[in-house]
Amino acid sequence: MPKMERVDDELRKIINEIIAHEMKDPRLETLINVTDVETSKDLKTSKVFVSIMDNDKVNDAIKALNSASSFIRGQLFERIKIRLVPHLVFVEDNSFERGFKIESIIRKMRESGELNEEKDNNE
Repeated sequence: MPKMERVDDELRKIINEIIAHEMKDPRLETLINVTDVETSKDLKTSKVFVSIMDNDKVNDAIKALNSASSFIRGQLFERIKIRLVPHLVFVEDNSFERGFKIESIIRKMRESGELNEEKDNNE
């Protein structure tokens, strides 16, 4: 695993722990999962993708996380062994939602006959 992937994976794990166990903001009282972290090559910024289960709380939770990014960076500085802890930018990860929509479209197309799956003719 390349070094940047290891850094991103370690950041993801630790940020998940911090959010789950150390954040006291009432806007974060929903299931939040850090799904991915993408750190710039210069290690100055990390985009933190979060999945938030309660759709009604997504905007408030993202605002709360971005407001608490300095606190989270401070916690990361104490726990991770890199010279520079990047600035954190939290964004919603809606890839699961997009995946469900695509799956639904494919299912409807199959049911209506619009999508004909190729059959294996090697028999």
